[in-house]
Amino acid sequence: MQFLKQDCRATLREGLDELYRNAPDVAEVSERKGKSFRDHDLTHVVFGYDTTLRGEMLLNPWILLGTTITREELKAYSADPDVKRLNQEGIDLMGGWLKAYSLFFVYYLPLYFVIWLKHIRHMSTKWPHSEVSDEMLDTPLDQLRRAYGIQLYP
Repeated sequence: MQFLKQDCRATLREGLDELYRNAPDVAEVSERKGKSFRDHDLTHVVFGYDTTLRGEMLLNPWILLGTTITREELKAYSADPDVKRLNQEGIDLMGGWLKAYSLFFVYYLPLYFVIWLKHIRHMSTKWPHSEVSDEMLDTPLDQLRRAYGIQLYP
């Protein structure tokens, strides 16, 4: 997918369309659920992550530390039944709660620190999680990433 590349010239809107073409199940859920899911999907595009389990896991520190998402938005999103179901599916894929938490603490938590240290803290401005304008949607990703100081994690 082109939006996974740092220098992608596609617009944010085109990147979202590409994400949805490659993950029609994600597109269906987002269309049904609305704005909060679309906002989350836009973070996949701007920060350069697919919707695999690994992509979802690596997107977490960016959302928590590199966007303007509010505590209320986080609570509402995580309370959604589809999000709960997907989280459970992810835990099942990792081999259950014990393996999932072990993997989180041993692998992902240190990686989150590295992502914060080398990428997120160098952002010039936090991504406006729920305030993406039409103008931003029509801006090429490489320009948005330069404007916000987003350097994708390889």
